[in-house]
Amino acid sequence: RNRQTDLKAGDLAFAEKSITLEADRAMLLLREEGSSVAFPEVVSQIRDDTATVSDRLGQTKIDAVTQGIQQDILAALDEMITALQKAQRDLEQKQQQQQQQQQQGQSNQGEQPLVEALAELKLIRTMETRIKSTTDRYSTLLESGSSTGGEILPLLQNLSDRQNRLYRITRDLVLKRNQ
Repeated sequence: RNRQTDLKAGDLAFAEKSITLEADRAMLLLREEGSSVAFPEVVSQIRDDTATVSDRLGQTKIDAVTQGIQQDILAALDEMITALQKAQRDLEQKQQQQQQQQQQGQSNQGEQPLVEALAELKLIRTMETRIKSTTDRYSTLLESGSSTGGEILPLLQNLSDRQNRLYRITRDLVLKRNQ
C-alpha cells in the first residue's frame, strides 16, 4: 500500500457517501408511499452498508470484509431492481385488465400498492439468504484468523439486528399492517 492507494480509497469513500445520501432519499419516498414493508428495509440495509463501506474505505480498509459488504450492496440492488421490474410488469398487466373491464362496463376502483405481497415475500427470502451467507462469510474469516473478533463482532451484531427487523417485517406483512 502506498499514498496512491490511500487517495483512491478516500475517493471511493466519498463516492460511497453520496450513495448513502441517495439511499436516504429513496427510503423517504418508499416510506411515504407506505404500501411496502420489505423494500424500505432493503434500502435501509443498503444505506447502512454504504455507510459502513464508506467508513472502512476512509480508513483504507480494503480487505475481504469491505469487499464482502460491497458485494452485499450490489446483490441487494440487483434484487430490488428485479423485483421492481416484475412489479412494474404486473402493474401494466393489471392496468390493461382494468381497461378491458371498463370497456366491458365493469369498474374496479382502488389504489394499487407499489409491490404485491408475493414480491415482498421473495425479497424477504433473499434478505434472509443474504444474512445467512454474510454470517457464514464472517465465520470463515474468524476461523481462518484473517480478521479479528473485535472487527467482526459489530458486524455480527448488525446482522442480528437485521434478522430481528426481518422478523418484524414478516410479521407486519402477515398482519397486513402495510395496508
